[in-house]
Amino acid sequence: MMRVVAVLGILGSGACSSLSPPLVGQLATEPSPKEERISSLETSLADALIEIEKMKARTPSVDGSDILPAIPPDAETGRCYAKLMAPPVYVDRIERRLVKEASERKELIPAELEWVDEKVLVSEAHVRLTVVPATYKWQEERTLVLPPRSTQVLVSPARYDVVIEEVIETPEEWVWQVGRGDIEKIDEESGEIVHQVRIPARYRQIKKQVLVEPAKYRKTTEPGVYETLRKKVVDVPEHTIEERVPAKYKTVKTQRVRQAEREVTHQVAPVYKDYAYREKVSDARLAWRMVPCEREMSKELGYKVQRALRKLDYDTGGLDGVFGKHTLAAIHDFQKKKGLATGRLSSETLSALGITDE
Repeated sequence: MMRVVAVLGILGSGACSSLSPPLVGQLATEPSPKEERISSLETSLADALIEIEKMKARTPSVDGSDILPAIPPDAETGRCYAKLMAPPVYVDRIERRLVKEASERKELIPAELEWVDEKVLVSEAHVRLTVVPATYKWQEERTLVLPPRSTQVLVSPARYDVVIEEVIETPEEWVWQVGRGDIEKIDEESGEIVHQVRIPARYRQIKKQVLVEPAKYRKTTEPGVYETLRKKVVDVPEHTIEERVPAKYKTVKTQRVRQAEREVTHQVAPVYKDYAYREKVSDARLAWRMVPCEREMSKELGYKVQRALRKLDYDTGGLDGVFGKHTLAAIHDFQKKKGLATGRLSSETLSALGITDE
């Protein structure tokens, strides 16, 4: 039998056993201050125990295994919970696969020809040379037979004076002599004290002839002697006349290639195809789900569930408000179709059917 945990003012591990509502016709008495105090303490103790169980549920096991906690981590006071089989989780994915790889298509385009008028060279441009002989003429020419001649005649001779000039025979010098003086030193060889003595320069007189007035000359020129001769000279020398002859052309029809033959490469794009598939994210597992408490599993709730299932074309075996095997099988089929946890009626199943569990 599936275990159901009811979270009450005091925790219990059996079936749902919350406080029952007052019976019909029974008068509700106002609680005393002592009873209110006890109820408040019980509520605080239940909340504390719930927080302890939540902390235990959030703490991973020592061996790392996935163990379902003893109480739902987010349990609420006054709600009932059960371990149901949660279906495996799938996600829809689309994978693009290469069907045909990219390729190249080569196309050979033939050459394009056209007829055009073309000028053809008949004879090239050239230069024609014509030699013109030289022409002569007679010409008289004055020729120098005896060149002009210049002569000099002495007018007055040069005058000189004799002067006496002193010339240095021996220059002034300084020598070291034994004795004391202004400038002294010790001779390194003899060890005697020597001093420096000035010996004056000696001169001698020489006689020198000096030009006082240069000689004077008179220049006379005799003219040249010429002779007139008659000779034949070139008037216009032999020369060549250049005559440029232009090139000659003619127009002819000719065929030429307007565009050469060529190969064109076309890039063919790759072909892809999208494939849709479902990928399992997690396997089926036990999980805590909120369920209606035993006090809420009334015939009225059964009628609501059966009517909602019959609207969706599920067979409940009748409309009697009883959770029989047909109704439970219809609930199971509905849960599997909607991807809900299976095992018993849960609050999420009621919400999927549009039924509130209040």
